[in-house]
Amino acid sequence: MLRKILHPFYVLYQVLFAWWAAIILVAITSICISLFGRYLKVKNGDHTPAVIWCKLTCWLFLIPVKVVDREKYVQKDKNYIFAANHQGMFDIFVMYGYVEQRFKWIMKDTLRKIPLLGKACADTGHIFVNRSTPQKDLLRNSINILKNGISMGIFPEGTRCKDGKLGRFKKGTFVIANMAQATIIPVTIDGSYDILPKGCKCLHWSPVTLTFHAPVECKGRDSENVDRMMEETRVAIASALKNK
Repeated sequence: MLRKILHPFYVLYQVLFAWWAAIILVAITSICISLFGRYLKVKNGDHTPAVIWCKLTCWLFLIPVKVVDREKYVQKDKNYIFAANHQGMFDIFVMYGYVEQRFKWIMKDTLRKIPLLGKACADTGHIFVNRSTPQKDLLRNSINILKNGISMGIFPEGTRCKDGKLGRFKKGTFVIANMAQATIIPVTIDGSYDILPKGCKCLHWSPVTLTFHAPVECKGRDSENVDRMMEETRVAIASALKNK
């Protein structure tokens, strides 16, 4: 009830201030990533500005983020595949801002067209895909990233859910993990669907919880291993969702 009463004021805050500040943040971050990451080759110059941008965006839109069990399961000297459910647009900010580990995204090719930001993502090695991307190219690029000691962030559902519930998983994430013999960290994002449900144009205030789960290890390279990892990851992610 209180959220409904305060929602018009939240919308007004967005229109008068938050969205304008967010646009400026995107421009500054994109320039910093390209300058420090690609041209000056500063250590973590392609990562730290993006982390700061994501945390500032959550702060700017007054979105509280609660992190659960990150230190328990994530070791800073290891690389992983962070496999998370995909509830909405704020998943990107929550994951990149609060995983606190350098990783590369597999992202839709349409994001490449976003002014400044698309170029910054391309410059820093994120993988763009579309329906015509050969699977062998996606596998090769992903495995190379993992073998170079860098983690990856992937949404196994492949797209945002339509109703807040966990969708069907695609096998690509787990084929990559199987071939690279990479450890998967299941991550549950809960609450971001309510921030911008499909069809809404303005953000709704909602707290988000980011829950890390026990690692899913590779055991062999056969198809049964792929199916096992997919099922274990799905069960772990679903266990921390209010709306399963």
